[in-house]
Amino acid sequence: MSIRTRLVFKLLALIACAAAGWSSTAQAVDNTRYISITGNDADACTLAAPCRYLPRGISSIPAGGELRILDSGDYGNSGTIRKSLTISGNGNTVFLRNALTVDDGDAVVTLRSLTLNGQGTIDNGISIVAAAVVHIERCVIHNFTQSGVNVTAEGVSVSVIDSVSRDNGREGLRFDAAGSLTVDNSQFNNNATNGVLILGQSSNAAIRRSIASGNGFSGIGGNGAVSVISTKAIQNGTGFEAQSGVMTVESSLGAGNVLGGLTVVGGTGAIARISNSTFTDNGMGIRNFGIAETRQNNTVRGNGIDLQGNALTPISGI
Repeated sequence: MSIRTRLVFKLLALIACAAAGWSSTAQAVDNTRYISITGNDADACTLAAPCRYLPRGISSIPAGGELRILDSGDYGNSGTIRKSLTISGNGNTVFLRNALTVDDGDAVVTLRSLTLNGQGTIDNGISIVAAAVVHIERCVIHNFTQSGVNVTAEGVSVSVIDSVSRDNGREGLRFDAAGSLTVDNSQFNNNATNGVLILGQSSNAAIRRSIASGNGFSGIGGNGAVSVISTKAIQNGTGFEAQSGVMTVESSLGAGNVLGGLTVVGGTGAIARISNSTFTDNGMGIRNFGIAETRQNNTVRGNGIDLQGNALTPISGI
């Protein structure tokens, strides 16, 4: 085969590849939809012709697609999500008439950059009734009469990242399910009862680099297996509260809490394991009515009473 012939074959191959790439791009489907306060639900929910209300926007999205909210405002009844999708708020405030509800056991849902305002009249901000996975990222959830986030979906995996849940009539985050919860770099402030409350006896929760402050009962209270790492509980009723199961508190701070920096509830089999943490300026540093195990590297000083209840159990490292 001559050099010229080989060059011709290479050129034809390049043309074929380019044509295939163009064809693939041309056939790509845009699964993004849009809603705006100036939109119309009779429109196609495109960027040029956005829809008006959240339920219409949700129904318009193909499974796995994304809904983008273009403005702050009232978007009607909040809508129920029954498929995998992403809702992006672009930082806009969405005024809700009902909870934004996830209700599909197979759904993988991402809620991103939403500011949800319950206006003191709506019960929950985000209600997770059934789902496989829910990601809550860079959201602000406030002013609901019950919980900012309420999880009752069995077997669900929920992550709350870079978010704030505050000024709610009950909990900032209520996790009442057998499932897994991950919280990172988030805040739960000024909620009437608890910042984070984990009720599921078979739940598994990891809370890292977060703050719970100004909550009426506990900053972080839990059942099941709960690990709290590099987290601050400040000026709550109780900072950290092991209600049953095992709570591990590592490299964390409980300060300025009315009752105690750490409370271990008695009669429920509750165990707390503490390491490299500080409990100071509380009514009581540690209130231990169950079992509290210590690596003996904690600081418990400057409280009204440093230790109340049972003695701590020293444990050594391996």
